[in-house]
Amino acid sequence: MVCPKVSGFALALLIGTAFSGSADGQGLIFNLPPDGMAVEYEGTLTQGVSADDSAPLSWTCELSIKSVGQENADFQGTMQACRWIEIKTVTGKAGAAGIDPGPVGARIYKVLIPESKVVDDWKDAEGIPNDMMPIVRGFRRLGEEAVKPISSPALRYYPTISLLTSYKDPETIATSEIPETLLQGESITARRMKGKLVMESTKSRSVNEGEYWVSKDVPFGLARWVVTVTTLEKDSAAPVSEFKPMIVKKVDMKLRRIRENAESELVTE
Repeated sequence: MVCPKVSGFALALLIGTAFSGSADGQGLIFNLPPDGMAVEYEGTLTQGVSADDSAPLSWTCELSIKSVGQENADFQGTMQACRWIEIKTVTGKAGAAGIDPGPVGARIYKVLIPESKVVDDWKDAEGIPNDMMPIVRGFRRLGEEAVKPISSPALRYYPTISLLTSYKDPETIATSEIPETLLQGESITARRMKGKLVMESTKSRSVNEGEYWVSKDVPFGLARWVVTVTTLEKDSAAPVSEFKPMIVKKVDMKLRRIRENAESELVTE
């Protein structure tokens, strides 16, 4: 199937407006590996008008997560161990020279996070949901823009970095399963999880349904994730039974590579 050409503006809308609302997610990092470790993922992102759309728009996606430094820093009044994490995501059309992200399809974030805030659960030890990743400080580069500091006290993964979000009380589908990955000559044993997030206003409803495979054998934890986001709309005065699907997005990301001695790509000085 040949996908129609999409402008940079359309791709920006796709990346930045997967959901209306303000949900955040810690759904990319479940553990902290030794410093210098990195993981790379590859997959596809599609957008159609329904789940049965036979000719959806399609893009190739790459995402990497690196640990690129350690230091002690003040977080909420306490000096503690922190880690510099760099996340890069590229979305665009694949060609002979690689992915062409256009002016908006590449994003990179470098953030200093408290190690104590990385947990393999949807809530922390105090029962507080992991709705976002707290940061001490950070930087970002969006598309072809200059590097800018991040002013917020937390990093929002969803929806601009990943459609995978933090699901409240997710279901364990299998405690031990071998997910499909792109690793050569290796298989990973993982815990298969399933979650759902619904957000609704008078005019729109967004349903995020995700399956993801979490493994202690993978740096940062994820071996694969598959997420479908359905956006429904209606007139503000109409009953909820009138919601109709308008956009269906689906992403399928698979672990491609694990490597050591990773270095930061984002120059912040």
